[in-house]
This record gives sequence, C-alpha cells and structure tokens, in this order.
Amino acid sequence: MSAYGFLDEGPSYEVQFSEDENEDVVRAIELSLQESQAKEINMGDMEFPQIDEVEELAQELEESTLSSTDLSASTGGIELEWWKLFKDFNPSVPTSKGTSWWRKSSKQCNTLVCDVCEEQICSAWLRCTYWGQTFCQKHTSDGTPCCCACSRFKIGDMKYITLSDGRKLCPDCRHTAVMDPEDCKPLLDEVHRFFKGLNMKIRYYIPILLVDNDEIIRIHKKNLFGSTLYEKFELDAVNYVTRSTQKGKSIEVVKEVEQLLPGRKVKAVLLLYGFPKIALGATLAHEMMHAWMRVQGYPGLPLPIEEGLSQVMAHKWLEWQSFAGDDYMKGTSDKAQFLRNLKEFLKYGIEKRHSEAYGHGFREVKWAVERYGLRYTLEHIARARKLPK
Repeated sequence: MSAYGFLDEGPSYEVQFSEDENEDVVRAIELSLQESQAKEINMGDMEFPQIDEVEELAQELEESTLSSTDLSASTGGIELEWWKLFKDFNPSVPTSKGTSWWRKSSKQCNTLVCDVCEEQICSAWLRCTYWGQTFCQKHTSDGTPCCCACSRFKIGDMKYITLSDGRKLCPDCRHTAVMDPEDCKPLLDEVHRFFKGLNMKIRYYIPILLVDNDEIIRIHKKNLFGSTLYEKFELDAVNYVTRSTQKGKSIEVVKEVEQLLPGRKVKAVLLLYGFPKIALGATLAHEMMHAWMRVQGYPGLPLPIEEGLSQVMAHKWLEWQSFAGDDYMKGTSDKAQFLRNLKEFLKYGIEKRHSEAYGHGFREVKWAVERYGLRYTLEHIARARKLPK
C-alpha cells in the first residue's frame, strides 16, 4: 500500500480540474514566464556577502545539514524589524563588500556586534545579507541552533524546535512546515497542477514518501533534501514518516515501512520532512522533473543538463508562487512577508549556486529556455542529448 492513501487509485498524479481552472493555470504560468524574461532582478544594484564566505557557510550548514516581531536592529538610528533588513526590500540599508551590518554600542561608537552572542566581533565573522545577520564564525560549529530551512541562527530567546533527526527549525518556518502525509497532499496537488499547466502531466504511479534525515543518509550516505529512486537503484523498502507530534520543543515521528515495487521506471520520490511548504514544493518540483524525464524515456543525459533542467523547474515553481500561490503568502502580515522573503532567498540560492551540475547547469538551461522556450528545449535535448545553441 502506498504511503499516501490518496495515491492508491490509478495514476498517482491524476487530478481533475475544471476548464476555468486550466485557463487560470496557463495564464498564471504565462505571466510568470513574462515576468522572469522582462523583469530580471538587477543584481548589480544589490550588495551581497563575499561569495567565498557564503559558499563556505552554506556548505557547512548543508552538511551538518524569528515570530520575531520583537527582534530589531539599529541601522542609522532607525529601528527596523528583522525582516525589513531583507536587502531586496531595503536597498538603502548600508552595506559594502568586506563590511557588515553596524550597530551603535553603549559607548556611542560604531562597533561590529555579533547578532547571536551580542558581543563585539574580534575574530572571523560571516554575514547573511538576506536576513540581516552578522555573526562570529565560531557559531557555525559551536552548537548554536541554525534553522535547517532558512539558515538563520537563533537569536535571543527565540524558540526553535528540534526535529526527530536533530535538525532545528525556527518558528517562522515551523508555521508552514510539512510534517506528515496529510500536510503533503495539498502540496502534491499544487505541484501537479503546475506541471499540468506546462503540458507535462505525469500519468504514472509514483509513491511520494516523507522521510527523515536518518533515512536519507542510510540510503544515499549523504545529506539531501530529496531524491528520486529509479529502477536500477538497489533498494527494496523505505522507512517513511506517517505521523508527527510535537512534545515541548521536540518533534517525534512515527514511521512505517514502504515496500518498493520492482521493475518500475521510478520506484519512489523521497522528500525530507519538516521544511516549509514553499521550500519543500521547490524540492518536489525538482524531483518531479527527474521523474518526468525518466517516464518520458529521455536517454542518459549529462549531469549538468539533467540537474539544470530540474533546477529550472524548481525555480519556475517558486516564480509561479507569485501568481498562483496560496493565500498564506499574500497580505501584509509579518508571516506573509517572511514567506515572500523566503521565496526570494530560495530563488537566489538556485541562481548563485557554484557547483558545475546544479549551478552552471541551471544557468545554461535557463538561458536556453528563455531563448527557445521550454518545449523546444526539451525536444532538442531528447533528440541531441545537448542544449540548443
């Protein structure tokens, strides 16, 4: 039996939409594509941290893996709530390469202060411009809680929770976190609707399983946010999360065994539980693209092309959220603003990644899709196993 009861009957992604809904989806995607082509973000007008510093920190956070309304930082004498330090929305906040956010000390002189320990920084430090955090480099390895989803360090008395596999989750990410199959069903329907709007509907039964980090490491021997298990992958069963409960500051999960059917092109898609809906949706869109290519019979593609295509779909899904996302992202509340910021943070992470397959591959595929369109690009790759020039 599938981990999700709603996938038991027929194709796993078979959902019926009305004619009006179909038109809405197509229109939303058209607007998203027009927006991405005609309104590119001008990165030259934005200040970002030193790339080497960010890459080092991101790697450490990925390998080891604020409701912050009372948290503020003094910037030029003006008190700003933490999310308003988000650079894209506040280009006037003073930053420059090699420096960081500055606060006024009790001695009324400019002093670089760590946001985590609130002490003067006298050694190596790092900065996350998107979230307005400056911190001593030691906090990346001294046990300071860091959110596995948004990468923000715990500040003050913020109440982070601990997931069953040891990952930490901040209150803002916890608000929309996908913890069990019931949380995942609406997300699965939404990502399916996105693919259907691109005329890429999957008519194939694929178990979608939420798992913890322990299971990911058991299967892949490394940390991943998600994975697609193909026919040749030697695995007979997966321990998946069926239910989660919060007890105090900790999350406990109940797991069951899912037996994988042999001889299938795609055995299952695994998703790391506990991430906010928008982040997990991007991961699901990425993995669904892997599954779609395998089901459609694409030949063995070079890794930068296959991963680049999957990253492009994750990026497009994040853009699509601006037009077709749930109401939880709309409005003027702090929570809605955080989710919009998180979406931009995730997009930026895809755009600026340095790896050959996921970073360079994404940028090459994105260029081809913007020039020739998604459908032609896919048809050309299927024929030639390379991108159109």
